[in-house]
Amino acid sequence: MRRVFAGPVILALSWSLLSAEVGGQDGPATPAEQYKALVKESQSRYDAAQKEAFKSVPKGGVLPDDERTALVGLAYRSKYEQAPKLVGLAERYPRDPVALDALTEAVWQVNTTPYPVEMVGRDPARPKAFELLRRDHIGSEKLGPLCERISYGFGAEYEPFLRDVLEKNPHKEVRAQACLALAHFLGNRSLKLDLVLGDPKQAREFADLYGEEYLERLRRQDRVKAAEEAEALLVRAMRDYGGDVKLPDGETVAEKAEPELFGLRHLAVGKTAPDIEGQDQDGVRFKLSDYRGKVVLIDFWSEV
Repeated sequence: MRRVFAGPVILALSWSLLSAEVGGQDGPATPAEQYKALVKESQSRYDAAQKEAFKSVPKGGVLPDDERTALVGLAYRSKYEQAPKLVGLAERYPRDPVALDALTEAVWQVNTTPYPVEMVGRDPARPKAFELLRRDHIGSEKLGPLCERISYGFGAEYEPFLRDVLEKNPHKEVRAQACLALAHFLGNRSLKLDLVLGDPKQAREFADLYGEEYLERLRRQDRVKAAEEAEALLVRAMRDYGGDVKLPDGETVAEKAEPELFGLRHLAVGKTAPDIEGQDQDGVRFKLSDYRGKVVLIDFWSEV
């Protein structure tokens, strides 16, 4: 699952050619036209590679694991190669509305697994993109979806960005999303660190992706304090935004925060699991507390 896609290479257009192509005979392309062309360029490259990969797969068949993994890697690399161009566009037109769209697109690809750098490549534009987002767009009403998306990743730039949005954004709905996102980010990162710090291979991969200095800083972090802050942020979200603010998916902040808060308080590593009752495969009733002191695997599943 670590092989890199070896299909055809589709060369990216240079910036000057791209600008000329979208500008045509009527002069230079507008910032919005340049943005659309960049997004289309990256998508076209991935679509062509995907079409090539599925060429030999029978109709209704499944792409082999190694080729499917290669396509995932190519999707990340395509975005990472596109991102510096998007950041460059935002730098050239900082006051144009397209600047925020370009920066958001530049950091939209979040490595949530995280896949190793040999597979997905590096993301060189991320630090500059978040620097510009914090400098020029921290008050935007459009930052909510980005806050939620990056809460599933691990990049060093995510935490300071989320903190800035929470404290400086004037829009209540955006602050609510940032509060939830920061809580989730801190909790999710702690879970990942439990695995990373106990496994030299994963620690190496994490450092390759996000930086050795960042990993060392996390090693020195007070983990109990970080967990307490994540819990406090969820309490804050329920207190300040509760049922008053609705999220894009229709849930209220309270409906989103309550199960996550329950998980931090009762389901995190080291916590005492809440007692549950049920019946085993033979129909015999049992309680989880009946097995106290023993190793227990609980498998929740359902048929639809």
